[in-house]
Amino acid sequence: MEGARLPPSATFHESDDDKSDDPPSAWHRPTSSLSALPSQDPPPHHWRNHSLNLSPILATPPRSLPPPHSIPELETYVVQVPRDQVYWTPPPEHAKYVEERRNNPEKSKNNGCSRRLMWFFIILIFLGFIIGAITLILHFVFNPTLPVFAVERLTVKPSNIEVTLRVENPTSNMGVSYMMKNNGVISLTYKNKNLGRGKFPKMSQAASGSDNINVKLVGSTKNAVMPPRGSKQQVSLVLMMELKAGYEAGPVKRNKEVVVTCDVKVKGLLDAKKVEIVSENCESEFKN
Repeated sequence: MEGARLPPSATFHESDDDKSDDPPSAWHRPTSSLSALPSQDPPPHHWRNHSLNLSPILATPPRSLPPPHSIPELETYVVQVPRDQVYWTPPPEHAKYVEERRNNPEKSKNNGCSRRLMWFFIILIFLGFIIGAITLILHFVFNPTLPVFAVERLTVKPSNIEVTLRVENPTSNMGVSYMMKNNGVISLTYKNKNLGRGKFPKMSQAASGSDNINVKLVGSTKNAVMPPRGSKQQVSLVLMMELKAGYEAGPVKRNKEVVVTCDVKVKGLLDAKKVEIVSENCESEFKN
């Protein structure tokens, strides 16, 4: 009994002579004929995402570009960005703010001017604060002290009276220069009667300095009723001076007006050879 017939293709066998010595190779369609394919199913989606080839069986020749009319379908790339490199997206309120600035340029310009003026006044106030602090420090550090005057000797001559004064500058960090005020004089009086007038000579002193100075007063004791010659009666005299004192320490300068009043009690004023100073007290004060 005969079995089922096989198709002719199933029974056909190649002879050993017909077999080729070349190994079997995969069949490829030339890339130039891709556009002429009647229908070609697209490659699977996972192949397109993870491969630069058009399909697993279609390969692009290396280092050669296809003709313009046979450009294959654009590849799809998957780009993975590390999480720490994902930048923050501005909130929608920022877009509203930008839109307002774009629609109101004059307002933005005015805001810029106001901001500049505000910074200008802030800097001005800051500089004023610094200058005030420096001035306050200089005021306390370089603060002149009242000079000290004392009457050392008094000599009466026929046409003038000589007074020897001791002047001390107690300011330890500033030197001082003394001079007469404009139209100022030194006067010596007895019971409101003028005995002599004169000028204070210009002098300079170092810090914490002490010097003696002679002052000549033009006048005579004949202008007042005095005790008789040889009398031991005390005579009270008043010496008044108005001076300008200029204190200086490097770039720091301070100008003061000093008023000095000395109460002097003497004996034997009419005895030119011997005038005894019983007591003296000089007080000074700044007028400004």
